[in-house]
Amino acid sequence: MSYSHATDDPIAEAEALPVGAEEEDEVREPRLLQLFLDADARYRWYEEEEASDVSSRNLLEAIEGAESAWDGFQVVEFRGEPVTPNMSIEDSYAPEEIEALEES
Repeated sequence: MSYSHATDDPIAEAEALPVGAEEEDEVREPRLLQLFLDADARYRWYEEEEASDVSSRNLLEAIEGAESAWDGFQVVEFRGEPVTPNMSIEDSYAPEEIEALEES
């Protein structure tokens, strides 16, 4: 199914280590994932521009869902800023964020 993004830029970018990457000697590139706010009022993860089944109306639930879905999942960028150990990500609700975008 095709979805349209409510914003052009991803909310977050993440990496997921390929299964068995640490156990084998060969080097594998991590999977690159992007979280978008979509026009259907859901935060949805994409891999290579393909929508995944991992989505939620709540931002933190979308991130937690990705942590459960992909081994070695790690958010590396949030709202255009690199993620640091002390960084706090506040929860938001997709319909409210879309409403705020429409008002601006």
